[in-house]
Amino acid sequence: MAVLHEMTEGRPLPLIFKFTMPLLLGNLLQQTYSLVDAAIVGKFLGIDALASVGASTSVIFLILGFCNGCCGGFGIPIAQKFGAHDYSTMRRYVAVSLRLSAVMSVVIAILTGILCGTILRMMLTPDNIFADAYYYLLITFIGIPCTFFYNVLSAIIRALGDSKTPFWFLLFSTLLNIILDLVCILALGWGVAGAAIATVVSQGLSAVLCYHYMMRRFQILKSTPD
Repeated sequence: MAVLHEMTEGRPLPLIFKFTMPLLLGNLLQQTYSLVDAAIVGKFLGIDALASVGASTSVIFLILGFCNGCCGGFGIPIAQKFGAHDYSTMRRYVAVSLRLSAVMSVVIAILTGILCGTILRMMLTPDNIFADAYYYLLITFIGIPCTFFYNVLSAIIRALGDSKTPFWFLLFSTLLNIILDLVCILALGWGVAGAAIATVVSQGLSAVLCYHYMMRRFQILKSTPD
């Protein structure tokens, strides 16, 4: 069973420091997905392919930033009820958060996927990079549920006082993304779309691992919501 960390017990400064450091390192790792994609695409596929990834980055940052903010918000009431030892309500909040995440992520994925071409045209994306930028953006948007669920599951785990485990899963996802980028681009020849597929798959696998870890290790979550 994973250890539940009570943030209200002990010396405040060491508790805050130990909890915050994985968050800061995780934020740095979160920025590496697009950087890794851009570096590998630019090296092996050329300047136009690199430009197509760059043309998509700002939009991806906007949409995924909104999703990450929602996930962080879901973790706040869970942490409050955990701190108050109101475990029944806490489990209900976890269940509601997962259901809302499923609905929101699918709706956002559908809407952004449909509007993908329109967004790129509004940004005046040049014709020579439009196709690659479109597929990179489209695949990333289709994979929003993977990103959403990784972040909401990480928020739940952090709400229980464990900020280290989500960081290790994120590190695993980042390394896997690099490997899959090379496989999809060099071995499979999927081009810019392969970089997006690699990112979505690595985040999806991290979400699955987070879920299994959370449900196996935190016995406090095992009871059904009241």
